[in-house]
Amino acid sequence: MRTRRPFLPGLLLLLGLATGACRPAAPSTPPPPAAPAHPLVWDAMTKTLAVAPDARSVSVSFMVTNTSDRPLRIYDVRPSCGCTTVELPRSPWILAAGEKSSFRGTVDITGKHGELAKMFYVSSVPGTQTLTLVLNVPDPDPQARAGNQQLASADRQAVFRGTCAACHADPAKGLKGAELFAAACAICHGSDRRASMVPDLEVARQKRDPAYWAKWITEGKEGTLMPAFSAQHGGPLSDEQVASLTDYVAGQFPSEPTAP
Repeated sequence: MRTRRPFLPGLLLLLGLATGACRPAAPSTPPPPAAPAHPLVWDAMTKTLAVAPDARSVSVSFMVTNTSDRPLRIYDVRPSCGCTTVELPRSPWILAAGEKSSFRGTVDITGKHGELAKMFYVSSVPGTQTLTLVLNVPDPDPQARAGNQQLASADRQAVFRGTCAACHADPAKGLKGAELFAAACAICHGSDRRASMVPDLEVARQKRDPAYWAKWITEGKEGTLMPAFSAQHGGPLSDEQVASLTDYVAGQFPSEPTAP
């Protein structure tokens, strides 16, 4: 008589194949290797500063250490906008192994307020790094602003004397063109808090050719807050500076009257 074999193990084997329980586990994918750390290590990748109420510019230094075992060269440190300048310690800027050094960045905050973020893009052989400077600029004192406007109404050339000169005259020294406009004109015409009596230069109410701009810059206008910027009329600008500023604004702002 033939002995019947139990069928349970076979049934379990079939069930295992159907469900995949008996399949070997798939090999796990190893995680990608971590990117090597950048050998140029900064004292901070982001710095936040509170600005004094009467400040016109803010400077900050970023310190770097070459943590590698060989010299490294920083080719360039480029700011994110034209209102920010960079001063490198030397050119070419090469750091020996283990050496520490720093660069200085200066931001012009004329006419600005609130939180500002400025970036510095550092180019080197190991790769570009981005440093960030966050500035908290206080709103202007409304009482002081009203007092300055009253003073200028009585004597429009007063903005070039006394404490006012620090904002309206001193920053213009030696500058031309776009840089001169940013230093001498944007404080009134370019601010997002432009006073109501200060014209919006983006709006032309009459034809504005180079002669129009030259007259306004040179002589200003009696009965308004617009001072005469030319040195021959008591202002801080030389004839050469007036000419460069005229060329800039004539090319930058509309010359034909804006349609209503």
